[in-house]
Amino acid sequence: MFTIKSIGTVRNHREGTEDDYWGEITSMIEVREDFGDDCLNGIDEFSHLEIFFLFHLVTDEKVQYGSRHPRNNIDWPKVGIFAQRGKNRPNKIGATIVKLIKREGRKLYVTGLDAIDGTPIIDIKPVMKEFLPKEEVTQPFWASELMKNYWK
Repeated sequence: MFTIKSIGTVRNHREGTEDDYWGEITSMIEVREDFGDDCLNGIDEFSHLEIFFLFHLVTDEKVQYGSRHPRNNIDWPKVGIFAQRGKNRPNKIGATIVKLIKREGRKLYVTGLDAIDGTPIIDIKPVMKEFLPKEEVTQPFWASELMKNYWK
């Protein structure tokens, strides 16, 4: 057992947990006041950040541990919860790489964050080229189909 405390909160106009159309959303991440402005010093030298957040609206009874059809689409194969990026995960943790637009004090303005208004942020890391895959990224056909409208 362990405890993770939120370091900040997402602010945007997206209130529902819809699966698609995240591409046009600009979000503001506000880091908690007790961290101080200097916790983000130097972050604006990076173009992209990796944001870790909590799927805070997922109730314990909705968590899935086995396999299922992604988005419950029976045209796609049943795959384990760890072979998909759904929100009903055992620890309810999401992660997304976002583009940093600007920093204002403890506020980060980003695009490409698929988290709703009020989402707790649990960590922020700069994206460094050296941590990205060096090989070609591959994925099954259903994943490309699932993501077709995700960032529109």
